[in-house]
Amino acid sequence: MNAEPEDVVAVGEDDQLETRVDVTDELPEESDPYKRRVAVVLAVLGVLGAWIGVLHMDSANQESYFARQTTRTAVGSLTANLNKEALEGLSTDLDAEADALEMSTKFDPGTPVGANEPKESKEPDQVLAADGVRAGIDSKQRDRLTREFTLNSEREVLKRKALAETRVAYNIRTSQFETVLTTLAAALFLVGFTLVLNRRTRPPVLIPGLLLAVYVAGWAVWIHAKDVPTTAPESIDAAAEAATHLAFGEFAAAVDGYTRAIEADSDFVPAFNGRALASFQISNPDFASTLAIVDTATPEAKQAVADAETAVRLDQEQNFNGLMLSGIFQFHDGDYATAAHRIRQATAINGNAPEAYLTLAATELALGDQVAALDALGTGIDILNPATDSSEARQLTADLFTLLEQVDAAEPERSADVAEVRSVLAAEEAQLAFGPFDPKASTDAKLTLESSSYIGNDLSFEIAYAGLPAESRVSVYVFEQPAKGAPFSQRAELARFETLSGTGTLVSEASVQAACTPVAFRYDVYVDGALANSFDAAGGEGGQTAC
Repeated sequence: MNAEPEDVVAVGEDDQLETRVDVTDELPEESDPYKRRVAVVLAVLGVLGAWIGVLHMDSANQESYFARQTTRTAVGSLTANLNKEALEGLSTDLDAEADALEMSTKFDPGTPVGANEPKESKEPDQVLAADGVRAGIDSKQRDRLTREFTLNSEREVLKRKALAETRVAYNIRTSQFETVLTTLAAALFLVGFTLVLNRRTRPPVLIPGLLLAVYVAGWAVWIHAKDVPTTAPESIDAAAEAATHLAFGEFAAAVDGYTRAIEADSDFVPAFNGRALASFQISNPDFASTLAIVDTATPEAKQAVADAETAVRLDQEQNFNGLMLSGIFQFHDGDYATAAHRIRQATAINGNAPEAYLTLAATELALGDQVAALDALGTGIDILNPATDSSEARQLTADLFTLLEQVDAAEPERSADVAEVRSVLAAEEAQLAFGPFDPKASTDAKLTLESSSYIGNDLSFEIAYAGLPAESRVSVYVFEQPAKGAPFSQRAELARFETLSGTGTLVSEASVQAACTPVAFRYDVYVDGALANSFDAAGGEGGQTAC
């Protein structure tokens, strides 16, 4: 059959089309410059992501390492503390045994009760036993062990805190790198998404993606370049030695040790806080036990204020203990406004610390704001839980009594306000000690200080009472004056709470472990929460030192 001309032409065109298609498939595709540039950018971002991933992994590994080291050090710290406490307990037991053996050499157990008189002769075995125990207690070996255990305990505590600080820093760095990687993924998406957009809609997406990528790169470099806090081992060793000196009342040696620690590491916060405490106690040696002050105008006291402020700055005003220490030193320096500011910062960090509110009460009183002082006092008392730890409640109350005495001495025009707050505090502690009751003034009670004796480290006193209503709640606070002209202080163990009736004599004895020999005592007696009488008494001579 003959093909029509039209069919021949159609076949020819089909052959030519197939030929052109085949040729087109075999030729390389025309390159797109934009896609090539985007590919390069994505490759660079991929490499950047890999680098950040490596940094993230390294930071995570470091965090894990320091977490393990912190745990090991915590175990070592616990062991060191247990050893120290065991030695202290053993020393107490040996002291009690020696006292018992000594008493057995003085009294004959075979005689009737009340008929014992000191014996002229002592059994040789008893004498040797008592002397042997006493010699063992007072030996240099015990002192050496006590210092060694204290040093180990302080060193382990400082190590643990330093390692924990480094671990936290790596934890923050790891979290930051995770955020960087997430942000980089967003930049990759924005840049890559432009491949499916036309030329006109690309810039609004591409430009933010590129800017975000540049920001991510700079952010990663900044994180990597930022130093992770570490503490030099020699600084920890010097600070541990200084803390041991501080625990033994060797304040000048403690200052030297902390100074060496600061020279080894100028950012070591515990060294600044430690030197502040040691410096202040050179002229105020009973400060750590009773907050008693003798002289706050010495160069050492000024150095304490400066060191405490440096510690606050290094801690970026985020450490509760550092803020409280700075606040109390500012209080003693007479800068009550700064003291109140620091203590409020501390309460913002830990709002459940009664000591902060009680200290704030004294500070507000020094500023002349009695309403704010009573409000802070009420908050502090509400937080106290004597059922959980009555010894803590007593210590904090004694500290506030001491601070009130210092306000009274430094700001005489506030005496009336101080007396009112002191009465409120005494009434509140009576509620804690005796249980809830309605405070009332006793007009019929007659109180007399019969005797007050301070010999060596022993204080004894007798207070006669008459006309007390039945079941009267009697609180006796003993205040001591560390030096002439210094404010009185109230020691936690020098307070008695008794339920008394009618007529009688309250007899009390207590051991006063004071660095400064008290030059005077004051006895404030409250009946049913109201001040009934106050007595002054002379101090004494003892084994301590005059300040």
